[in-house]
Amino acid sequence: MKDQRINIGNIELQIREYKQDGDAIIFLHFGGGNLMMWQGIVPFFQEDYHLVLFDLRGHGKSDKPQKGYHIDEMAQDVFMVMKNLQIEQAHIVGSSLGAEVGLSIAANYPDMALSLVCEGALYSEFGPYGLWKGSEAEFKEHAAQTLKKIRNTPEKVFPSVDALVDESRKGFEKRGWWSEIFEAVKRYDAIKIGEGKYTDSWGKMAEEYTKNYLYYRFEDYYRLVKCPVLIMPDVYPGQDEREKEVMHGLFKLLDQGKIVSIPEWMHPFGWMLTPEAGSKAVLEFLAEVRNRTGELQD
Repeated sequence: MKDQRINIGNIELQIREYKQDGDAIIFLHFGGGNLMMWQGIVPFFQEDYHLVLFDLRGHGKSDKPQKGYHIDEMAQDVFMVMKNLQIEQAHIVGSSLGAEVGLSIAANYPDMALSLVCEGALYSEFGPYGLWKGSEAEFKEHAAQTLKKIRNTPEKVFPSVDALVDESRKGFEKRGWWSEIFEAVKRYDAIKIGEGKYTDSWGKMAEEYTKNYLYYRFEDYYRLVKCPVLIMPDVYPGQDEREKEVMHGLFKLLDQGKIVSIPEWMHPFGWMLTPEAGSKAVLEFLAEVRNRTGELQD
């Protein structure tokens, strides 16, 4: 294992690398997460694959500029790190925000993506593949109010890292989710903003990201993807039928795709709650990709 900061010109990104001779896998976390979320996943992959875990810009120990939170810009960050590490191609595993960035990589840098796992980016907010049921004017008002709410939400500040972690623990313990992995993610994520003042690293960057997210048309990306894609949907009681309809619509835009539903999978925390089930689904998919590639080469 090797932790390092990679300079990509205007910012530095933090990565954790487990280097092996096998294919490279890039792991991209959800919004507000960091590379520590994959610690339960790593043991299932590290003997056979070259793993690269990211702190995306604005997260974890990576730099936190005020701009650059469109998924295309964040995909370029990943592209630059891959170039720095001399990784010509990789499988991309993305959760939520990470899936959106992975989708952009597969669409905009098709020669670099061996395959893509999308645990997220399964519907747009608006448009023919969106969930919004009202008019465009109503959606714009909704978007404006969403951004205003983020902008006006006071930043949570804690007197210590322990206090920050304890506050998170209360919420997750109510759902029976708290674990060593959840604690590691929160503890790693804390940043010092003054004497006796700590907060989460993502913070106000969420507004800059959200103003782009609300208007993404993920269908424009899916149509450009050529590599095999594994879709891992959220599974919960009473799920909106529109979510399923849109996901299957996007799936039909792919050249090569597969949908795997893991019982009781909880987006985006499944990777930390049931890492073995998530890893099994991905490993089986990668084996299929490898076999298919071998057949084509023969």
